[in-house]
Amino acid sequence: ELDGLLAERRLLEAKIQGIMYPAEAHSLKQNMGTLTQKITKTSVTAHTLSSKVRRLDIAQARLVEAISRVEKIVSLKTTIDKVKAFIEVKKYEEAARLTHGVLHSGETLTNDASTEVLEEQERQLIKLVIKECDRAAVRAAEAAKHRRTRKPAAGGGTARSQLGLSEDGGEGGGGEDTKGDTTSDPANIEDGAITPEFKKVFDLCLVLPLLGKKHEGLERYCFAARTMLVLGSRKLELRTTKDVKYPDRLSEMLDAIAFCIQTHTEPLRERFGPGSELRIIQELIEECDTKIHRLLKSYVDTNKIAKIVKGVQRHRMQMMDAKANDDGSGSNKAGSAYDPKMLDTLLEEMAYICREIQIFDYNIRQLGDRARKELQETKAQQGLLKAMIQHRFKDTLPRTTKVNQLQQELIGYYIVIEEFFMTQDIETAISLDEATEGAPTTSMVDDVFYILKKCCERSFSTCDVNSACAIVNLLNMMLQTYYKEQLEKAVNACWEKSANLSQLLFSTDQKSQSKMEGMIVAALNNFQVSAAHILTLQKHLTAHAVEVFAHQPNAVTMAKQCLDNLAETYEDYMRVVQHNINTFVTNQVEKVNGPEALGSLLDRFGQQRYELKEEEYATREANDSYIPSLLHALNTQYQAVEGRVTEVNLDLILHALASFILKRVEVFVLRK
Repeated sequence: ELDGLLAERRLLEAKIQGIMYPAEAHSLKQNMGTLTQKITKTSVTAHTLSSKVRRLDIAQARLVEAISRVEKIVSLKTTIDKVKAFIEVKKYEEAARLTHGVLHSGETLTNDASTEVLEEQERQLIKLVIKECDRAAVRAAEAAKHRRTRKPAAGGGTARSQLGLSEDGGEGGGGEDTKGDTTSDPANIEDGAITPEFKKVFDLCLVLPLLGKKHEGLERYCFAARTMLVLGSRKLELRTTKDVKYPDRLSEMLDAIAFCIQTHTEPLRERFGPGSELRIIQELIEECDTKIHRLLKSYVDTNKIAKIVKGVQRHRMQMMDAKANDDGSGSNKAGSAYDPKMLDTLLEEMAYICREIQIFDYNIRQLGDRARKELQETKAQQGLLKAMIQHRFKDTLPRTTKVNQLQQELIGYYIVIEEFFMTQDIETAISLDEATEGAPTTSMVDDVFYILKKCCERSFSTCDVNSACAIVNLLNMMLQTYYKEQLEKAVNACWEKSANLSQLLFSTDQKSQSKMEGMIVAALNNFQVSAAHILTLQKHLTAHAVEVFAHQPNAVTMAKQCLDNLAETYEDYMRVVQHNINTFVTNQVEKVNGPEALGSLLDRFGQQRYELKEEEYATREANDSYIPSLLHALNTQYQAVEGRVTEVNLDLILHALASFILKRVEVFVLRK
């Protein structure tokens, strides 16, 4: 077995040896060597080919660059010749567009003599444009001054021509050829129309951004626009004649300035970039400050407003002294030296002027802030913004101007005069108080609240929250003091005259009875209707404040805080109304005597015995007239006031009467 296993082992080892080292292994090794040699030769060939391709690409790129450079040089030489030709014929805009397209497109040839020649041409063009622009500006200003000395055309100018626009929507004097154009004749140029000289100035200013001088062009354009408006429009001319209407002149000036800004905004944004209109706003607001300040100063001086204010203050001191020394005869009362109609007209003008300035100032500052924001957020405008700050030392509008300061002074004058006007008119309305047939109140209630409403609405129309709050506070003080005192005085006078009420109410003297009842009813109605008017006035003025100061949330809050005080005044009035109603009911019950009077019937109730026998109870239930008499007395009280007092007062009287009866009955019951 061992020999058999050994033989089998040798056989297996031979098979394994054959599998591990086949006969074809040597041939395979030779094939692999051959393949490696071929791959190596192919790799060398590919590397050589790749190097040749790279050299070919580099050569091709150099060829393309050379061709492009040759084309640019040819184009540059052509551009130089065209620019030179345009400069010779003074077509500066076409020349500027050519230089801008070559030098400022980012594809300029460097280290090239032709480029240096074109750059020199651009510098020459800048000097020529600036020089020509300055000369044209001087000629335009002189021509405008000359026309100002001539008599204006009979037809005047339209709103568009006043600001330099022709009626067909285009700019006047357009085009180099003015043949057949009547505007070339100074005698035919309408007031404020753009002349050919100013048209040329604007065209030259619009060329400078193409030459890389955006800030210089913007400065000259805006100054020319200001000069054209000042010298070319008679709307900004201050005519100090006696019949000048200052509110109309102010509106014309503000409209001219605002329309000028609107007219030039589009070309400025198109050529100088977004936000560039800030510069013309800065320029024109300076002119506005000068012209409007002179106009307002003339208005204050012509109408002697400062003198009127001093007179009002002096009159106020005299009134205070008169009240302190009043002996009851009224002989110390100081009279007013000012016509109410004159003051009313003056106040309307002052409110209108303040409103126009306030609205204009708000709108122009909104435009300025929006333009400033665009300048800061636009990357392409950072250079212009930096230049504006360097030259103007600011990129915003001034916080306050001379016009703002004079407006605040005018607001102070307005508040003093309005206070005087309100006080005087209310005193006049009260002095002329009279009963109106068929009306629940006397005439002074409607008159006084008409005056208060008119003065408050006028103060809100100034668009100044300080003046509005001042007049509202004055109104509230007037309602709490003087007017309330007059109402209380009328009511107290009724109580004094009704001391012998039993002989007046329900008496046979119908004339005296009707007169006395009319006085009491009117006094009670005046108080209650006045309270209702206070609440109505508060709601009306609150809605008015929200409408007027819609763009100023803080102003709305301030106005509402002042108007909320009127609600407290209303509640105070209603407390007085309730007290007077209670007094009225008490007087009717206690002071009116007679067997059928309500007070006597209540006293009879206190004298009744409630411990009754069956027979007495049955008898009284069938024959006792106490309840019918009590109902008749109550009906008499109701008929005495029904239709004469207001619905609110009627409800209060019935409520007070019921409360009074219940209290009297309760006292009698508890006493028993």
